Amino acid sequence: MAVVGVASFPLTVFAEMEPSETVVSKLEKARRVAEEEEAAISSENIPNSNRLDRLVDVSTPHTSEGENRAIAARLNTVDWEAFSVDRGVFSPQTLDVFFADRPNERELAPFPDIPNWTFDGHQFHIAHDDVSVPGQWSAARPDGHAPIGVMGDHTHGAGEFMFSYRFMDMHMEGNRDGTDSLSNDEVLEQFPVTPTQMGMQMHMLGAMYAPTDELTLMLMVPYVSMEMDHRTRSGVRFTTNSDGLGDISLSTLYKIWDSDRQRLHLNFGLSFPTGSIDERDNTPAADDAVLPYPMQIGSGTYDLLPGITYLGQSEQGSWGAQVRGRVRLGRNEEDYALGDRLEANSWLARKWTDWFSTSVRVTFRTWGNVRGEDSRLNPMLIPTADPDRRAGSRFDVGLGLNLYDRRGFRLGVELELPIYQSLDGPQLETDWTMTVGLQASF
Repeated sequence: MAVVGVASFPLTVFAEMEPSETVVSKLEKARRVAEEEEAAISSENIPNSNRLDRLVDVSTPHTSEGENRAIAARLNTVDWEAFSVDRGVFSPQTLDVFFADRPNERELAPFPDIPNWTFDGHQFHIAHDDVSVPGQWSAARPDGHAPIGVMGDHTHGAGEFMFSYRFMDMHMEGNRDGTDSLSNDEVLEQFPVTPTQMGMQMHMLGAMYAPTDELTLMLMVPYVSMEMDHRTRSGVRFTTNSDGLGDISLSTLYKIWDSDRQRLHLNFGLSFPTGSIDERDNTPAADDAVLPYPMQIGSGTYDLLPGITYLGQSEQGSWGAQVRGRVRLGRNEEDYALGDRLEANSWLARKWTDWFSTSVRVTFRTWGNVRGEDSRLNPMLIPTADPDRRAGSRFDVGLGLNLYDRRGFRLGVELELPIYQSLDGPQLETDWTMTVGLQASF
């Protein structure tokens, strides 16, 4: 949660909601009584005056110190501390209940139309996600985040937390060499065994925390399940499976520009080799056989995760672009490293209502072959065991939607479909990827 000066946001909210004449009259009235109420603050006539200095942020550019203190004095006529203990989180609904028997005091509510704000006995707190300030980029809208398939797309305000859960389902069927599709029989002319299809499901838990307005920390914890079907030259069909904790990553997002409803931040992270590279299963050739590269849960290496992200908004929608990389550091204990990866995203989103938006995203991905070789695998047996048949590139188009609740919850869905694939094959081609995610900000 971000700490906000009590005068700054009431006046900002008034500016958004009321005619300019009303705003001017309120400011003039505040100025006329500023000196009297400033003096009253230091007197014993106002309850709890000893905490008013901590209550107001006199550095806000919207109002003067006297205006801030004037509004603070007005707010202090209501026992917000007792109310916060009794009600927890404030909202327009709870305020209506609180002021039901005192309608003349309703105007003293500091944020009458913004939900999910609290008072801790010293200061008012309000999440950045719940405030839309004219002329500034805002997350308080359904298109305030990138499509759910994009990671590390936004930063938070100082003190804010966000927790997320994503489920990704990817389906691959049929082999490809370059841009040409290959039948199973064509692959079996080169190898005794061919993969025919593969499914991968990933559960991703995420957490973000912003110690400052510029810096946000992000932790991602994946759990991966994979299944691959095969066929041999003799017609035998079999399936292998693997599942477990994937490679955990810790990243920093540093905001370097925020102006005119546009933002730019740097992404930098490190992936840790927490995923297994010793997944095994029974096959017709051997029991408890080591599975090929695409069926291993982790990379076995520490990986650098550099990137840069741009965001922009208008009244009707938003747009953005991101470039991210994955650079393998050295080789793992089996003397190989998966190929480096590069991903470039660009997206457009349309805000249809205050709670619903749709998006379209174009993604380019490219990745290299395996460096080194796992000596436990036989590259002559099946193409998935050949380190020189793992590279490729792909263009995807993603169609998404976001549902947003001003209490800080967001549901995102996105379907990605490939429009171009070129693979160092034979290699299984991707048919589609579906991502569903829930995010909650505090």
